[in-house]
Formats: sequence, C-alpha cells, structure tokens
Amino acid sequence: MNRLDEQKALQMMDLNPDATKEDISRRYGILMRKFRTIKKDGNGYTVEDITNAYNLLMGITFTDKREEERQKKLREHPPLVARILKTDPVKLENFFHYYKIHILVGIVLILVVFFSVRSCINQVPADFTMVLTGLVYTEDETTLENDIKQKVPELMAPQVHIMTTGSADPQYEYAMQMKLIAMLSAHEIDILIMDRAEFEKMASQGALVDLEEQKGILPFPEEAYVKGSEVIGENEAGQPVMGPPKVCGVNISGSSYVKENNLRGDSIIAAIVVNSTNMDKALSYLQQIEW
Repeated sequence: MNRLDEQKALQMMDLNPDATKEDISRRYGILMRKFRTIKKDGNGYTVEDITNAYNLLMGITFTDKREEERQKKLREHPPLVARILKTDPVKLENFFHYYKIHILVGIVLILVVFFSVRSCINQVPADFTMVLTGLVYTEDETTLENDIKQKVPELMAPQVHIMTTGSADPQYEYAMQMKLIAMLSAHEIDILIMDRAEFEKMASQGALVDLEEQKGILPFPEEAYVKGSEVIGENEAGQPVMGPPKVCGVNISGSSYVKENNLRGDSIIAAIVVNSTNMDKALSYLQQIEW
C-alpha cells in the first residue's frame, strides 16, 4: 500500500473519526480474528494493510527501512512465546509496548503476593514437577503427589500443578498459557499430562522427549504410543513445514492409573518434557504407571 492518511485508515478499519484509541485497539482485535480464516477482506485489504492503518491511527509509523527489515526478520524467526501463542511477533511486541506499565505493575503485585506467601509458609522447594494442562484435571493434586512419592521414593517434595486451558475467560486463558511458558522456559516441569490438542501443540514446538528408544522398558501396549511432529520451518506460502513424526507421548486414558488418581479428561496423554532436570526420575515414573 502507498501513502496512507488518517481518513483512509479510519475507512479501512470501519471506524468513526472520533474513535478513541481503545476503540481502535478493540476494532483491530476483531479484524485480526477475522483474518485468521481469510487472506483479504471484502474490500481487498490484507492483514498487513489493516496493521498499517492501525499503526498510523495509534501514532506508530514504520517508515524506517531498518525497522521494517527488523520486523521482517522477527516474523521469519519468531520467539518461542510467539510460536506457542500462535501470535504475530510484531503484534505481540506492540502489545507489550502499549501495556508495559500494566504488565510491570501486575508483575510487581504478583511478586509481592508470592514472596509474602512464601515468607509465611516455609515450603520445601519442589524436587519434581508434574503439570496437568489442556482439558485434563483432577480434584485433588495430593493423590498424584503421593503417587509420585510412592513410585519414586527418593523424591521428597514432588508438586502437581493444574493449568486447565480452554476457558471462556480470555484473561484466565492467557494467564495459564503464560505461566506454562514461564515454567517450561525455567526448566521447572518434568512430566506433562494433557489432552490431544495440547499434546500436538507441545510436540510441534519440540518440547517433548522422543520415547521411541524407551518403548522396550515402558509397560504400555503399542497402540498407546502417540506420535507428534515438530515444526522445522516454513514454506514459501508461510505454512509450517513439519518434521518426521516421532513417539513422544503415551495415551493413558484407559489405564487403571487414570482411575486410581481421579484424572478427568478425554485422550489423556503423558509425556516427558525435553528440558526436564529429572529425566531419569521422570522415565522411572512412567515405567511404573499401572496399565
């Protein structure tokens, strides 16, 4: 698109001249959801056209060629957070730019609460962590924590976190995703128990251990093993290129383990996280899951 003025930008985004920045941001979010399924709207505008209009109305102009090249490279090699959230990295960067004060205040409040609670409760640091995510949950994490201690006695303080996703509340959903990303990045998760959708997402990011060579020592039937593929690049059309499928999960839905530990969900899949600091213990635990 050639040179763009404010009136044209308002027309492209179907906004009134007196639209506030909040109105512009809300409209931009609606249009971005629309462009998930189309390449051009009814007027022939692309997502890049709408983003240019949004940037102009919000007071952001990218006429610097070096900045445009930086954004291009950012989109070609998006950071882990953008890949997991399946979000345009430039939009994510803009989000953090506009709401950095809110985010910083939120982080400070969270840290205050965290350290206040930790000072009140002399809790032993976790030496093993399991996370239930996706549409998988349990009503009592203690049952699973006791099961971990029973199966791997050298563990003194295993912890189970429930991070159920798929909520109708976008703020809760985003908070759970960010917490999961933070724990994965900090090497704090050893085993993930999740639904099929979450498994495919984690497998596509290369976050799960290949279990092919371990099948001989694991107690599961062949049909229980689940394969996933990692995204290894993009084609010219911008579509993901997948690597070869590999065994990186076990569908334990029909096992006695699920019943004994009161797990709820469909297609319950267990997997070891690739950057676990307790790889041997995680594998030992999987070996002892009752089928």
